[in-house]
Amino acid sequence: MSELRFDGVTVRFGTGRRTVTAVDGVDLTVPSGQVVGLVGESGSGKSTLARAAVGLTTPSSGQILLDGVPLRHRPGRRRPLQMVFQDPYSSLDPRMTIGNTIAEAIPRPFPDRHKEVRRLLELVGLDGERADAYPGALSGGQRQRVAIARALAGQPDVIIADEITSALDVSIQGTVLNLVRSLQRELELSMLFISHNLAVVRYVSDLIAVMYLGRIVEFGPAAEVLGNPQHDYTRELLAAVPRRGTTSLPTLSRRTSS
Repeated sequence: MSELRFDGVTVRFGTGRRTVTAVDGVDLTVPSGQVVGLVGESGSGKSTLARAAVGLTTPSSGQILLDGVPLRHRPGRRRPLQMVFQDPYSSLDPRMTIGNTIAEAIPRPFPDRHKEVRRLLELVGLDGERADAYPGALSGGQRQRVAIARALAGQPDVIIADEITSALDVSIQGTVLNLVRSLQRELELSMLFISHNLAVVRYVSDLIAVMYLGRIVEFGPAAEVLGNPQHDYTRELLAAVPRRGTTSLPTLSRRTSS
């Protein structure tokens, strides 16, 4: 378990008058072994912040720390942060078997990579025999399970899940969310769970951060943020959540504190 911290992180794109600030001085902590749900509408800067954490985008200022030490992304080394992306159809190489895709992420040296691939597939609820299958033979939900297994193969300290259910059928979303929650508890992972859907975030998160126009406008325990929101934007998000009986959102058991 490790703590992930964003310290005054700003990300800008473009130059001069065309500069766009996507993330604006964000301070945010993902405590060790807990799930922080990061919620906000499309364009609020959530995914940009996630990409900065895993080294796909370079912050313009500020720093990102793991257990108090600034992250350094270097090719060929174990990456303490792993990310599961939104689209399960584009995040896997269609020319590679799912076994090779997962094996590629396992740190070297490893005594029995084939056995580890099977273990990871079974951990996410897939038959180990599917290691020889190609992504084209899998459903969207199965592909996202493979993406989760690939992230776990890297033996990360922190998982970043970026809108991982938004491209899935509603009937599958609940299964994937329950899997994520179960794995987080079992493996005691720290996790930043990103979504535009507050109805999804509330089921998996210990803490909730609300992002608006590149800034964190509210942060606190999930029960407090949902039960007594302090920012107008949070209230708007809550008002937009469909009530029971008016939506086909998956039925999940609520998260209980351990």
